[in-house]
Amino acid sequence: MFERNVLRGYIAAITGLMLLAGCTAVRPGFEPALLQTAASPAYSIAVPQSEMVVAVSPVRQTMQIGGSIPALLGAGISAIQDARNASRIHEVLGGYGCGAFFERQLRASLEEQADAPLHQVKPFSTAAGYHNARDAREARMDGLRKSAHGLVLDFDLSYGIYGAEGLLATRIRGEATDTESGKVLWRNTITRYSLDLYADTRWRDPMERMAPSYFSPRFFTAEDAVSQWTSDGGAHLKRCFEKSVNDTVAAVLTDMGLEESAEGHYVLGMQDTLEGRHEAAVEHFSRAVALAPEMVEAGNGLALAQAKNGRMEAALASAETLAAAHPDYLPVQYNLAWWYAVEMKSPEKARPYFDRAVALGASPGRRLEKAMRPK
Repeated sequence: MFERNVLRGYIAAITGLMLLAGCTAVRPGFEPALLQTAASPAYSIAVPQSEMVVAVSPVRQTMQIGGSIPALLGAGISAIQDARNASRIHEVLGGYGCGAFFERQLRASLEEQADAPLHQVKPFSTAAGYHNARDAREARMDGLRKSAHGLVLDFDLSYGIYGAEGLLATRIRGEATDTESGKVLWRNTITRYSLDLYADTRWRDPMERMAPSYFSPRFFTAEDAVSQWTSDGGAHLKRCFEKSVNDTVAAVLTDMGLEESAEGHYVLGMQDTLEGRHEAAVEHFSRAVALAPEMVEAGNGLALAQAKNGRMEAALASAETLAAAHPDYLPVQYNLAWWYAVEMKSPEKARPYFDRAVALGASPGRRLEKAMRPK
């Protein structure tokens, strides 16, 4: 039984990897009005996992540095560790249908955008019986045309707890296709992570588990990577999962131009920040702040994006205003300490923010600690 659980966990992790091949957003011809004007628009939703993926063990990526044989050994160790952690997560979820909730929220949001009912069709699943995947997809488009569907929206959903810190992630990979021409009108992969935005973050997507961890090799997960989600019987996990799903769906609608929301712009801004598109992040965070001035995380994201984009004066002004209004919001206190001490070599200006961040529970990075030491 345990071996089967290990294998199931390992397969689930690999399934998650296959889904997350990210892509740059493509929007060459999609217009929101197409949902009203296209002939019989259709959509599909694929949820290729039956339960929440738990992939927090870093052993495989660390041992991969040593080559193929250590990587193989590390993969086995990670599979065992992840299976044990997954059993804890699945136990507290108690049969809660994560995938069903995710699919239901996306379906309801899509149907709200159309004047007439959208038609749900089967997602593309396999190229079996065809020479290749391209032929299989063309056959699918032909079938959709024969059924008088002029537009099809296809979505893949994935979710889980990833990385040594135990980040909760929800991801939607989607595309909109004109069935007559076969042209992709919109395509993007959008992910919501349960993380705050810090100036010293060295981001590496925890859902990308095939590459070795050169910059942060480790053999153990954070002490609370799993317990943070299980300590209260799973109530916190369910709440956070549902919010993450709703935010991810909102980001898809915002990205497609179907419905604008502060939550959608925040998720898109976070993704742009993590992937180094800082000018785009400024635009999304600015819009999020305009729509919801009380959204403190959007204000922090805006300041960070401004700093990353070389606009330090604007970043400091934004962050200082935010810190004064929200003295208990840790990320902005920490970021101000970092910018003053590390970026501007002014530890005396950083001191009040540094002290406040530590009082709020921050564990300063080595560069910040060094910058704060008396000369």
